[in-house]
Amino acid sequence: MKRLQIFSQLIRADFLERTRRYSFLITLGVMLFVGYSVVPPLESGRLTVNLGDIRGIYNSAWVGGVVALLSSELLSLPGFYLVKGTIARDRETGVGQIIATTPLHKYIYTLGKTASNLFFLVAIVGMVVLAAGATQFIRGEVLHLDVWDLVAPFLFAALPTLALVAAIAVLFEAIPFLRGGLGNIIYFVFYIVTINISLSSVILNSQGLIEHPTNDLFGAAVIGASMGQAAHTAFPDRKLGFAVGYSPAQGPIQTFHWEGVSWTSDIILSRLLWVGVALGIALLAAVFFDRFDPARSKPKALPRNGIVTRMLAQFRSLHIPKIDLSNFIALPRLKLPPFGQLLLAELRLTLKGLRWWWYLIALGLIIAGLKPSDAEAQRGLLLAAWIWPVLVWSRLGVRENQYNTGAVVFSAPKTLLWQFPAIWLTGVIVTLLAGSGVGVSLILAGEWSHLVAWGVAALFIPALAVTLGIWSGSSKFFEALYVVWWYIGPVSGLVSLDFMGLSNEAIARGLPFVYLAGTVLLLGLAAVGRARQIRR
Repeated sequence: MKRLQIFSQLIRADFLERTRRYSFLITLGVMLFVGYSVVPPLESGRLTVNLGDIRGIYNSAWVGGVVALLSSELLSLPGFYLVKGTIARDRETGVGQIIATTPLHKYIYTLGKTASNLFFLVAIVGMVVLAAGATQFIRGEVLHLDVWDLVAPFLFAALPTLALVAAIAVLFEAIPFLRGGLGNIIYFVFYIVTINISLSSVILNSQGLIEHPTNDLFGAAVIGASMGQAAHTAFPDRKLGFAVGYSPAQGPIQTFHWEGVSWTSDIILSRLLWVGVALGIALLAAVFFDRFDPARSKPKALPRNGIVTRMLAQFRSLHIPKIDLSNFIALPRLKLPPFGQLLLAELRLTLKGLRWWWYLIALGLIIAGLKPSDAEAQRGLLLAAWIWPVLVWSRLGVRENQYNTGAVVFSAPKTLLWQFPAIWLTGVIVTLLAGSGVGVSLILAGEWSHLVAWGVAALFIPALAVTLGIWSGSSKFFEALYVVWWYIGPVSGLVSLDFMGLSNEAIARGLPFVYLAGTVLLLGLAAVGRARQIRR
């Protein structure tokens, strides 16, 4: 009973601490917008779950199924970054040292952290469920709300996936080399590979059945198979497909009635299997968890007479310096005005610690962007160039909070007038350099409208990073939001979220000017947040 009480208190304290942050409110707002956007009106000519220019009538089953499927896929990416960091927070605040003196077992701690991660994600999904129900009435195709048909896809499709995400976040924190930016990148690659494998396995045959179903992580096979069979019944002569993403229909959109997935015991057990996997991962995290023991975080010395020591003995006299390319930015002979010196110092601090291979990959993307290529290849290069510096942008605006230097920095004169714009301009310089290859190609090709969009994006991205960094006090929220925005908008083709202006439709709608106004608004919010920090 005592362990159960400790377990529940651990979950409660963690949950309350997270829900009181600005990042929680912003995430809710973004997910509510996504929940509304993935159910487009018929006159828009767009589909989010496309069976071949046909879709279900917007009843509770279809709205719940579509929103739950997309929530399972989309929230799995930012959700990881949002919940990751709970163990690090205990370590930084000293709570971990207190826990280390108690008889709390490691597996109870990692299970409690996994449960608190899941409850946090469930709170977000709960708001999405409410948004889905409201969207059904807004679209007005079916005005009868069936609560079970609406909620069941979230229970059996989305929540098992999010349980797995919650456990993986704890595992990554328990393993030392996965705690930082490297772990964030590895999870992003893992997510992209997993979602592509999951969706590529949902191929409908002429009878609306999945040809070669595989283990379904996101629930796409379960929901897609049910939708495909109903579509085949309604349109037996129609060639069916299954695609998830905000895409335009190739012809008139036709609708049919779908009553939802028949949640049999076999289907439910197949979905609950992922919950069991999540529990296993949470217990595995306890094996790697150091229980806040500083001795375990120190590197172990090699045996004095070991074979490795004897092999490396001849290299002891060699000194291999660590190359930090940020030092090359220092130009001591160049006399700059005070603001220029401040900007240079901010740029060095932003780039400090990056390894040589990071610069090498960035240079490769720049050179590849200089080579004339078709529009699709150019689009892919810009997408790669402007996802690579995400861990650099995420440092903007949070350094003072991360290293507890706010008392020193904010007491300096003209902090708001000089240091604040210098942080943003540092991000702009990094963004311009990262995408400079594609930018030069746009100039040479005379693609002036796309060049304007490119320039606006270079201003918008660091403005978003600075604003979220100042208001959230953490780099993780920008990493989560930006990666999702990058994936949903420019990659997946949701035009309204295409802040890079990659599609001609985004240019035609004048979205670059919308995002330019958004940049001004974000900078205003960031200035208010920084002024608030200075007054403390």
